[in-house]
Amino acid sequence: MKSEFFFPRSKLSIISRCLASLLLPCALLSSAVSAGETDPTVNEFADLLVGVFDSSAQAIDDSSYLDVTVQHCPVTVTDLPQDKNSGRFLVVRQSVSTSSRPYRLRLLRIFAGPSKGTVLTSSFAAKDNFDFSDLCFKPESERLVSFSQFTEEKCTTFAQSLNGIFVGGTPVEGCPNSRSGAVRMTSELKLSTQGMTTWDRGYNAAGQLVWGPESGPYQFERVSEQDVRLAQLASFFSGRFSNEEQVALDPKNFTPVSYEYCQIDVAQNPLRPKTRLMLARQTITTPTRTIQRNRIYEFFRSNEGHISIRTNPFDESKVPDDICQRPLNERRSLPNEILSKKDSCVLKFNWDEASESFAGGTPPEGCPSNFQGSVKFVLSEVIKDGVISPWEKWLNAQDEIVAGSKLGPYIYKRIKP
Repeated sequence: MKSEFFFPRSKLSIISRCLASLLLPCALLSSAVSAGETDPTVNEFADLLVGVFDSSAQAIDDSSYLDVTVQHCPVTVTDLPQDKNSGRFLVVRQSVSTSSRPYRLRLLRIFAGPSKGTVLTSSFAAKDNFDFSDLCFKPESERLVSFSQFTEEKCTTFAQSLNGIFVGGTPVEGCPNSRSGAVRMTSELKLSTQGMTTWDRGYNAAGQLVWGPESGPYQFERVSEQDVRLAQLASFFSGRFSNEEQVALDPKNFTPVSYEYCQIDVAQNPLRPKTRLMLARQTITTPTRTIQRNRIYEFFRSNEGHISIRTNPFDESKVPDDICQRPLNERRSLPNEILSKKDSCVLKFNWDEASESFAGGTPPEGCPSNFQGSVKFVLSEVIKDGVISPWEKWLNAQDEIVAGSKLGPYIYKRIKP
């Protein structure tokens, strides 16, 4: 993935002169006067930031990216010094979506930049272990802090409005940083009504990347609600899997099987993100033939609170064969009629914190089936990140196994790209 960020050299020169070492106020480099909350660009930028964003769609697609939640909320700041008495103030709360504790918590001041259509953002950390991690969960009238509770970080970012999209980041030389052996960090931002992308990276004294993604920015979508366990379960499935290791150990009792799972969606899904859809392509290799079995897995939360998967047959003529190799936006624009709930089976799972896995399967009575003379299908399954262990059995009217493993579950491991 390539970066979407680009600054004309002339703009970078202005930014660098304006922000280098933060020794000179930007007003000295421009005749523009900071207008604070009356500046339309400041208000537009701040309003676009307010809300909740997550990177769950990207994390499902690519396990090298975490599912991260970023929340910005407006706050009132008292005891402001004269040179900070303008602009908009927001709190940013950033966390791994499955964690209740943020790993980044800052007060932001957004104010007018050196020229029309630009904004600057300064970041402030808390003093003396002041904990404001729950501030965004309070009513706005109760979000009140004193500026004396914060200390300014030595970094300010720049953004410019380009046809309703803000593009910006740190100055060219970056900002001081000491995380994981870094001496400086760079940040790039793209913000719109749909969401934002951010690319933060830390470099050591030799110019080597020591933290942050190598391949491209984090991609955040604006969300109205979240079901983080549902997204996590979908991410555990994503990718290509094989039971090659198991077959090598016991070729007599286990048949070579591979899976490919990829995230999809229909173009008009009113339940997004309450549901997640995955395409599952199964390939079974026997001595005489290769069998292909395709399903759509629909992840949802049952009325009882279980994380559930409905396995659906679908109209394969409406899904391109190479759909899993296509960009995410194409995979999430499939025709609505592909999803059929006829003859579907619903599996229910619970999250186990100790083993960091999901465990579940079919209801006790199983699901109806006529495969190879069976009357029902029974599944028990454990799902971890990168390992799927289903024990599938097809039973006849006498509860005898007519298909499936008699020895234990198949073990599929994710194949590294």
